[in-house]
Amino acid sequence: MSAIYSETPGWPALPDGPTFAGDAAAVAVGVDERIYVFNRGPQRMVVLEPDGTYAGGWGSAQDYCRPHGVTTCADGDLLLVDAGSHVVDKVRTDGERVLRLGTHGNPSPAYSGEPFHMPTDAAEHPVSREIFVADGYGNSRIHRYDATGEHIASWGVPGSGPGQLSNPHGLCLLDDDHLAVCDRENYRIQIFALDGGLVDSWHWHRPCAIRRSGNVLFVAELGPPAYMHGAIPDMGCCVTVSTLDGTVLDRLGDRYPGADEGRFLSPHGIAVAPDGVLYVAEVNAMYLGILGLPVPPREELRCLRRWSHG
Repeated sequence: MSAIYSETPGWPALPDGPTFAGDAAAVAVGVDERIYVFNRGPQRMVVLEPDGTYAGGWGSAQDYCRPHGVTTCADGDLLLVDAGSHVVDKVRTDGERVLRLGTHGNPSPAYSGEPFHMPTDAAEHPVSREIFVADGYGNSRIHRYDATGEHIASWGVPGSGPGQLSNPHGLCLLDDDHLAVCDRENYRIQIFALDGGLVDSWHWHRPCAIRRSGNVLFVAELGPPAYMHGAIPDMGCCVTVSTLDGTVLDRLGDRYPGADEGRFLSPHGIAVAPDGVLYVAEVNAMYLGILGLPVPPREELRCLRRWSHG
């Protein structure tokens, strides 16, 4: 349990109606300071005020089949990654689409290396506005696009060797020249130059998402695979805080997984506000289903957390 961060009890406070259906896949903090939750409930994007009150939303299952990743761009737009529909959209905060990468509902052949087959996350370079996409579930690939959506390059092949990938799941820019990739099923984070050259590799427990805030990194770690039943102490099910060179500073969450306050069951997406407040999105209904455990009423299953510093 962290001595620095603590969870905010009773956050958020959704009214009757909107629900994440137990799977808040990803979260981002907008330039307007609102919280954008890309989820698998009936309203795919739920927007919250910082105090946790409902501020609206948009998007349906027809628009986004399996929401997976969301990132805020420097211009205030959002990058949405839909693993189920095999697309990456750049949208305004009201949902208006300004750019689409990929063809909705039309995946590339699995492990062909061609975009996309169930992509997982995306990040925009703050200066060049180039877009980097982790193409994780049906590929082992990172794709690079210019600001207009033209493909520049791709790298990565299936495997566990240096520079190879097994479910590249989350990514973020460490600085103007380096990209951190959560190579989840290889239990590591790999650091690449923007041309795909491997720079470094850090061991991590099934890293799902990574975000930078100043000189600190936050990494969401998924729990053990289903065959291990997820009940091993100190094995994922947490958010770790590290320096930019991968040195761990803190661990958020309990030694054991759980959906109650102060613990994580399946941390999947993270976002950090300018004031240092951390938001963690979990896919708890999906994870309980994988483990073969009873799923509580989905509207009651907590899957979005707020942790404050100090």
